[in-house]
Amino acid sequence: MNPDHLLAPGDTLMVVAPHPDDESLAAGGLIQRALANDARVHIVLVTDGDNNPWPQRVLERRLRVDATARRRWGERRQLEARHALQELGAETSAVHRLRWPDGGVTAKLVDDSTAAIAQWQALLEEIRPTLLVLPDLADAHPDHSALHVLLELALGALPAARQPHCLCYLLHGSARIDETRRMSLALTPREGARKRAAILAHRSQIALSRGRLLRFAGEEERLALGSGDQSLSGPRLPWQVPRWMRGFMALFAVDAQGGQRLDCDGAHEGAALLWRDGMPAASLARPLQAPYYVKLYSTLPSPWVFDRWGWRRFRS
Repeated sequence: MNPDHLLAPGDTLMVVAPHPDDESLAAGGLIQRALANDARVHIVLVTDGDNNPWPQRVLERRLRVDATARRRWGERRQLEARHALQELGAETSAVHRLRWPDGGVTAKLVDDSTAAIAQWQALLEEIRPTLLVLPDLADAHPDHSALHVLLELALGALPAARQPHCLCYLLHGSARIDETRRMSLALTPREGARKRAAILAHRSQIALSRGRLLRFAGEEERLALGSGDQSLSGPRLPWQVPRWMRGFMALFAVDAQGGQRLDCDGAHEGAALLWRDGMPAASLARPLQAPYYVKLYSTLPSPWVFDRWGWRRFRS
């Protein structure tokens, strides 16, 4: 199926962008096609993209980035997003600016789950999308994958009649779209040129990542239908961490009832979560209700932003 077939006059496209520029990279062509098909378009800019220190240091020739500088950078990135939407012909489309903390979506998911899920449920009820475009669970950027989890949990409460079609996108990391889910939107030369112009409108991001970002300005947009069914079951986690590392590891666990931060101390008999080899990994503060999601991460300080292990979905 072509993504274009999911849009008709009167339909509503909702594009979730964790940061300004994700809307252009992931769905610049689809946004144009939706407008050409007389569909409504809503863009949700989740963060202002203000926690982006290296491009800011280079372009502003500063070493220290304080709160005032971050706010100024966030406003710059929002202005760039506005220019990008103009390039796409979407300047009159609805833009929802949530102003969540850039780099802090995982914390919102784990520590403020109830309010975060409720906010997304309210937004879905307000917009009533027929087609929802969101980050894929396998995306290596933690803001992207955490948003996928939040949206799955929010969508789980919607009646079947109001469930939108979902398309997912991957922008970071080495994961690839599952061929069984892959959908491609072939862009006309005009659509491709306008998408390229929209990406270039994000000048702050082009400064250090021009080649990487322009790779998304090809002749087609590659998306994945639905959320996929690569779910796990049972108490065993998919990871096998060397025993000497386990004291430096921790887990996030989230379901519709809220999130938990778990130490991987491995000392508890009858632990609810096990390593792949069956050894105890962590105990739970309360039982998890399926579907639930677990993420492994290292507690050691690191300048590396992207996930090595990421989130996994459990159906039972």
